[in-house]
Amino acid sequence: MSQRVLVMGLGRFGGGLAAAAYFAGRGDDVLVTDLRSEDVLAESVAAARALGVALVLGKHDPADFDRADVVVVNPAIPFANPLVARARSAGATIVTEIGLTLRRLRGPVVAVTGTNGKSTTVSLIAAMLENSGIDVILGGNIGRSLLNETTTPETVAVLELSSFQLAWLEHNDWAPAAAVVTNVSGDHFDRHPDFDHYAASKRRLVEAVPATGCVILDANDAVCRAFASASRAPVVWFGGDHPAPIALRGLRLAGQHNRHNAAAAAHAALAVGATIAGCERALPTVEPLPHRLRTIRDDNGVAYVDDSVSTTPVATAAAVDACGARVILLTGGRDKGLSWGPLVAAAQRAKAVVVYGETGRQLCEQVPAAHFASDFDGAVLTARRLAQPGDTVLLSPGFASYDEFPGFDARGQRFSELVLD
Repeated sequence: MSQRVLVMGLGRFGGGLAAAAYFAGRGDDVLVTDLRSEDVLAESVAAARALGVALVLGKHDPADFDRADVVVVNPAIPFANPLVARARSAGATIVTEIGLTLRRLRGPVVAVTGTNGKSTTVSLIAAMLENSGIDVILGGNIGRSLLNETTTPETVAVLELSSFQLAWLEHNDWAPAAAVVTNVSGDHFDRHPDFDHYAASKRRLVEAVPATGCVILDANDAVCRAFASASRAPVVWFGGDHPAPIALRGLRLAGQHNRHNAAAAAHAALAVGATIAGCERALPTVEPLPHRLRTIRDDNGVAYVDDSVSTTPVATAAAVDACGARVILLTGGRDKGLSWGPLVAAAQRAKAVVVYGETGRQLCEQVPAAHFASDFDGAVLTARRLAQPGDTVLLSPGFASYDEFPGFDARGQRFSELVLD
């Protein structure tokens, strides 16, 4: 018997579309609804129409939620959304794309969460498993839904999980074979009501690992250390005085934080069958991901590094430390309610600082030597004028991109366009 399925949030990154395809393939009556317009979601809308599902764009109709048997919630939907509550009260089952995926995966799951370093860590784990001859599939928050992928009991699924995805999950959805928490410094306070709620969403991953699994935690992080008491599984530590389980000589990723990511990845990969030799072979094959401390040009001795993924002050501090003393830092954007302390301290270690965006004027008050630019393009041009041979122009904003861009990827792309021009 078919169900009436409402997919709340088509989005631009595949999760809503994957859920629509999944239920449509089962013969269910699928309706996709999104507050954004068709112009914004053009590519996803075209793919949804090809599936033959119904669409409501630019609004959510409460009556649709009253009729639904199942509501698939985009993880970015606020947790206390009244329409979700309305559907639940009317008897609907509330699910997420990642929850559905976890129920369908047939083999071991390795899951990674944390404030920073998630995408790099899952990429390293997947490469280590592949180089060990293990069938592996990579997805989740890194931008690929695995809901409609075919796996075997031998396939290891490596998943990046955000705080939003974890907060919506039910405890009975899954039992990861290994879990990594890279760090917890606080983020997304525009969605999470406070730090405790944000940290609790990360802790859910630790709590989900059975006693037969493995939990890998950052010894340098106070919140991660506190998570250890919530684990039923043995805890393995990385960072601090804990040596990496493999030699990291071949690692191509810059910065101490990436050495920690690699150590965590090796622990996780070894926990599900990787070999030390396979892990070490993988290290030189993993390049910086787009917008993550990636050098995009060396122009007459000036390196231009795109770290647009940095939307927290802590991430920017790590990027400055990774790039050395002669850094010209580009920072600014939309405030997310986090402490600016780590970023301000890092800015004082930089050779020069250029600030822009909604936070630009306030940053000038805290970093008096900073150069102010009225917009992003002007900031990049100012940094280029300041740069001398031997300098690194580092885009590591430390804030959200939404004052000028739809996402950190668009911000990084614009940086590349201006630098490569």
